[in-house]
Amino acid sequence: MELQTEVAGIRLEHPLMNAAGTCRSLEEVKELSRSASAAVMVGSITVEPRTGNTGDVYWAGPMFSLNSLGLPNRGAPYYRETISEMVAVAHGENKPLFVSVAGFSPEEYANLTELAFGGGADLVEQNLGCPNVWQGSTQKRIACFDPALVTEILHRVEERVGADAKVSVKISPLSDPFALAGLAQVIGASKVAKVVTTVNTFPNAFSYNGAKPRITPGGGFAGFAGPAMKPIGLGQVRQLRELLPDRIQIIGVGGITHGKDIREYRESGAVAVQVATAYLERHEQVFSSLLDELLEVASV
Repeated sequence: MELQTEVAGIRLEHPLMNAAGTCRSLEEVKELSRSASAAVMVGSITVEPRTGNTGDVYWAGPMFSLNSLGLPNRGAPYYRETISEMVAVAHGENKPLFVSVAGFSPEEYANLTELAFGGGADLVEQNLGCPNVWQGSTQKRIACFDPALVTEILHRVEERVGADAKVSVKISPLSDPFALAGLAQVIGASKVAKVVTTVNTFPNAFSYNGAKPRITPGGGFAGFAGPAMKPIGLGQVRQLRELLPDRIQIIGVGGITHGKDIREYRESGAVAVQVATAYLERHEQVFSSLLDELLEVASV
């Protein structure tokens, strides 16, 4: 099996990397750069520093995980000062550095994208699918469910950084095939979108721990991830590969716990994959372990 791949023209030694939400600081970039991850994904980053949600915000079991982290990160001033050093660290280990951005308006997406590219990031991912941002009892709009908002975000980003910029778009799973086709049409019409990353967590899942919710913020609602997400992720990849123009590549995310999962995502149309739950549970060694399993599967 040929492990080398390309994402938006960026060469990767293999198709496996961390997902957004697992790396936010220079120290974590250093750890991931020393790992077997093919690239380092930083963020999601926001304009203002965010402490994130409080209480029980993450839980993982054998079949699924729940999280409601709330986009914790140090904010634009920190990343304006450190992204160039993050890039140097990652490039020193022959890895590209990607940055995920999460705005609260189209203008913020554009500002954060410009900031990341200004620091030397190789690719910037627009996080349009995070479900875990709450203001009191009100949940932040999940951008990818609003095609007009996605159009405006991509338009503002293209105006700011140019149509040739290497930009990816991360989306939530859409169960309505007509809605997915509509979103794909919007993304496909954008010149700046080179990649779609699918999927973000499934919004507003809920689980009990005895008589109490497992997750504290948002009344216990949380993003659903982990092994049980794999069939959903594969289904989204396969549909989007049919819906999107060939020039737009796909990164698959959701439920990757074994080497065969990587192979199945690639067979479904993804050029690369990202891991979050498996990385949070198994740390840096997950990349070498999954790659060893992938090579074993390929040799059968």
